[in-house]
Amino acid sequence: MSEDALKAARELAAGLDPLAAASRCGAEFEGDSRSGRFSLRLLDDEVMISFPGFEFSPDCQLPPHIRALLVHHLAISDGSEPIGDWRAFADLPNGRFYARAFQGYAGDALVRRLAEKAVGLPDAVTSLGGRALTREELPTNADAAWVLPGLPKVPVAVLWWDSDDEFPARAELLFDKTAPNHLPTDGSAVLGSWLVGNLIAGVERRGR
Repeated sequence: MSEDALKAARELAAGLDPLAAASRCGAEFEGDSRSGRFSLRLLDDEVMISFPGFEFSPDCQLPPHIRALLVHHLAISDGSEPIGDWRAFADLPNGRFYARAFQGYAGDALVRRLAEKAVGLPDAVTSLGGRALTREELPTNADAAWVLPGLPKVPVAVLWWDSDDEFPARAELLFDKTAPNHLPTDGSAVLGSWLVGNLIAGVERRGR
């Protein structure tokens, strides 16, 4: 996603009912049907987006592809609540075609950067508004599992396996079954990549 994607997202969102869109996305909206401002959480950040222009506040540091993701989310979300039914990226619509690439810049990227620093992951998760998942919430043989609020209604789970004598460390991201109700599959990939980048940065800051 780029500046072109941001332009396309704005065109897709044109004419939406801002109060209804905010409700569907779990955002806040100040204003009326003609003008106002959305306040939408992205991980631990509160992002301000104007309406009807879908411009971002001057101090916003988000790159164009993340801005496009948020506007697209406002445009298409149907308001579905997450149900805790976790799916691999490959199980999202058309996700199987991109699953290997997604694993490369998501789960594999976590391992490449944090294999020796994984002890810092729990604190990084907490700092981004996440928490540990119980075995009842997500039965898995992973050594650790967390859930992070990528967007208010689009949680992302992170699974981590420690290395041992037979296997190297491994990580995988999962999405709620309802994720396609809020984002296209490539949007879920963008969100997962953004989450991974923030986790890595959080761990590395703490490790200095």
